[in-house]
Amino acid sequence: MTTPADLKRALLDPPIESRPEVRWWLAAACHTDATLRNEIETAHSLGFGGMEFLAMPEANIDLPRYGWGSEEWLHDSKLIVEETTKRGMSVSFTSGANWSNANLPTIDPEHPAAAKELDYERDVPRIDLKALFRKGEDHPFDKPAEVKGQSLVAVVAARIANKDGEGNAISLYPETIDLSKDVAGEALEWTAPGGHNGDRDRGEWRLFYFWMHGTGQTAQPSSSVNYTVNYMDPDGCEALIDYWKRVVFTPDLLRTLSQNDRAQMYMDSLELTCHGAGGLFWGHTVEAEFKKRRGYSVIPYLPFLVRVTRMMACDSTFTYEPSTSGTSGETAIDKVRFDIVSTFTDLYIENMLRPFRAFLNSVNVKLRSEISYGLPFELSRPGTEVDGVETESLEFASQIDAYRLLAGVAHLFGKQYSSETGATTRNFMLNQQFYDQIINTQLAVGCTKTVLHGWASMAGAEGTQWPGHEGMWPMFSERFDYRQPGSEFYGLWCKALGRTQHVLRQGKPRIDVGILRTDHATDNLIGFATRREDGTRISDEEAYGKMWMRNRENHWWQDLGMQDAGWTYEFFDGQLLRDPRVKMEGAMVQPEGPGYQALIIYQSALNPDVAKHVLGWARAGLRVLLVHNTSEVKYLAENKFFHYPTAASRTQGLDGRDAELANTIEELLKLPNAAEIRHQAETVEALRRLGVRGRAEFEGPNQSVVSHLREDGQRSYLYLYHFLYENGEPTDLRVSLEDEGAIHRIDTQAGSITLHRASRAREGRTTLDVGLSPGETALFMLDRAVDPRSLQPAILSAHTAAKLSEWDLTVESWDAGDIEVITEDRGLGYVSTEHKPRAAITKIQVGKVTSLLPWSALPQVGPGVSGTGEYRTRFTLDSLQPDARHILDLGSTCGGLGSVSVNGSAPRGFDTSAPKVDVTDLVKEGQNEVVVRVSSSLNNRLLARGYYDGEQHPLMKALGEWRSQEEKNPF
Repeated sequence: MTTPADLKRALLDPPIESRPEVRWWLAAACHTDATLRNEIETAHSLGFGGMEFLAMPEANIDLPRYGWGSEEWLHDSKLIVEETTKRGMSVSFTSGANWSNANLPTIDPEHPAAAKELDYERDVPRIDLKALFRKGEDHPFDKPAEVKGQSLVAVVAARIANKDGEGNAISLYPETIDLSKDVAGEALEWTAPGGHNGDRDRGEWRLFYFWMHGTGQTAQPSSSVNYTVNYMDPDGCEALIDYWKRVVFTPDLLRTLSQNDRAQMYMDSLELTCHGAGGLFWGHTVEAEFKKRRGYSVIPYLPFLVRVTRMMACDSTFTYEPSTSGTSGETAIDKVRFDIVSTFTDLYIENMLRPFRAFLNSVNVKLRSEISYGLPFELSRPGTEVDGVETESLEFASQIDAYRLLAGVAHLFGKQYSSETGATTRNFMLNQQFYDQIINTQLAVGCTKTVLHGWASMAGAEGTQWPGHEGMWPMFSERFDYRQPGSEFYGLWCKALGRTQHVLRQGKPRIDVGILRTDHATDNLIGFATRREDGTRISDEEAYGKMWMRNRENHWWQDLGMQDAGWTYEFFDGQLLRDPRVKMEGAMVQPEGPGYQALIIYQSALNPDVAKHVLGWARAGLRVLLVHNTSEVKYLAENKFFHYPTAASRTQGLDGRDAELANTIEELLKLPNAAEIRHQAETVEALRRLGVRGRAEFEGPNQSVVSHLREDGQRSYLYLYHFLYENGEPTDLRVSLEDEGAIHRIDTQAGSITLHRASRAREGRTTLDVGLSPGETALFMLDRAVDPRSLQPAILSAHTAAKLSEWDLTVESWDAGDIEVITEDRGLGYVSTEHKPRAAITKIQVGKVTSLLPWSALPQVGPGVSGTGEYRTRFTLDSLQPDARHILDLGSTCGGLGSVSVNGSAPRGFDTSAPKVDVTDLVKEGQNEVVVRVSSSLNNRLLARGYYDGEQHPLMKALGEWRSQEEKNPF
């Protein structure tokens, strides 16, 4: 439990472990030791708390010398670990070259440890691998290597039910025939049924030959061909551990790692690829493991499992659907499809995450992972097997309900919940406020670690142009490094964010309601659903700032009643409730964690054992609500949604237990603390009737604010966020908190904590009043150890002491400067060379301005300037009123970072959405001098230089983002 003294010290100077971290894109291992040291020292001096490093592709380099796995890469990795550890920073490896999918140079596609897929051919026995992988050569970002071997898994006969207009089968009768045992070598003799069973055996049959072969997926930059490991079979993780143990984790490196308690392995989104028509990952253990876990063979159902996936699992289409003419096949096939994903999830957990984490922990390294991303896995269950659960802003955009999907498992099991933040479809264009709003959204659901995406200002190869080496291509990321004009203020910004993250890590989260769901193939492409109906692109700032949650639309739990009441909720797979680490006491789920006061069930399918578990807890007092007639997103880019007419109306898998589930639900609804409703909009009132009251509920609905609550012994911490930053109005809010105590407001910009003047206690609760501007956040502490009635604070009225109307302006304009050439000879027979573009900064003396116009409207500056503006002015205070607060209100800084200095004081930062600075301790009677410095993005200058006019990376083409000549700069 944090003491008041501890809190004050942390607010004054937040500990390094609470500060934001950065993802560091290295140009493979092309960097000198001097550059690596300088980059780490610079990141540390700017206030960042750690660095996650990975190798990115670089054109025209000697891969055996500089690729991932080379001597240079191992040397650089060791140096990075040493230098970050010296400074108390965290350090994160990634689990392979390029993305997080683990890749190894010690295997080939035929090796048992290599990734495998289940492919099929119709009516012809073998896969033409040469033709298949020649076709894959055109893939823009995953060019597979040659695959030679294949092994027969099964042969299944299915009768065609329907064809499309071109004669292709689109649906099959669900009663298939497994012919696998009839195959001799590669020969099969079989005669289709001839009518002895009536019409059901007549018609056209099709033979499906299922083969397993390697995916051939490789990743660059690698010192040799680097193949993706198998996530299904244990062989993949065994080979992965063996490689890291033998090659990377040398005795010297292990000694350094033992001194860094925040060393991590980071597993990014699982961008694994199948190239064949089957579209299914596979392994030599899958068939047997499925039968052992599900109780039946998957083989007869394989024709209904093959699918086409364009990018991620949510963007999948099953090739064949079951005929529904007079059969129950559709429901049965849905259940089988659920069972295969459940099995894949089990194998991912047991064969990859669990052993890999155990190995890493044995060498003092934690496993942080974007669990399940992109693949057909359940989303939340794997979170039990990692040390940190990570989400990201690119795939979930800025939508709060998406971040709630992973919050449940993180909070139930006490995991660090973090986010990779800053990836968008554009670089250098968006202001700091845009990214602050993403971070604010994530904090509101319990993320307490921000990993900025990313840092790439290290030296690049020859040909690199200003502003510098891209690392993560000219897209999909902002740059949070010293080539940004705003980097001058990163120290203030990192401190402010570090204070917030530190406070929100204290104690335990308190979430009012837990919602059961199974996130199979969750839509993680929300951030790409940015096109209008006519096909034109919606800019990031419009999508993030005005659509979806900013338009008060949630994609999963669509009713906003709980959110508007100030109640908190989050999602998780119901199977997690059966984990022995999850308890129910005092009518709360996990009292030492989120402490859910009630559970909601809304999806049609429910695990019967979970239902029995919930019934047992309900008999012990837990409140349970079934909500019927609901919908949630399936794939937003194509406007696809799931619809659930009746909650818990069938089991999830093909287990034959539907009647048992129905009996369990019938017993549940007989209890006085369980209920069902027909409309989602009735949720709040139904829960109130069951006795639920929000721990920090709003007195009257508020449609602009979301909250997050932590409890730490005698103190609670409340985070409030006005999320309508583009299309909202200022709002006044009254919050009613559990228990009586004194309310203090924490100023994360100044690092101070003061008694909140607008609060009172009554009837066992404490209320606070606060006004919030659009985009603004506020952080409060309720101290139960202090009787609020003993404090009697004075109420201060707001008034204008002075208007600052005349400023002297100087603009520091950033542009391309000289290119620094850096060389290194490590005595290995070659010299490494780096080219590092530098910025040239020119001062423009604008002089006196009386209205703070955009730079483009000032003739001395113009539209092509990016950089930093310094505004100076003086004002006079006739007198200082006792106990008065003096707030410098800047109105707007166009979303840019900046600082304020009064009478020569050290600079102070401000909220980019509500740029107000408390200067009470800085002003004096008589004349005062104010200096305001504000930064812009590099967008103006880069547009003027034609930076965005060139051809984009082919990945954008793959995503359908090519722009016509008329749309070169639509942003």
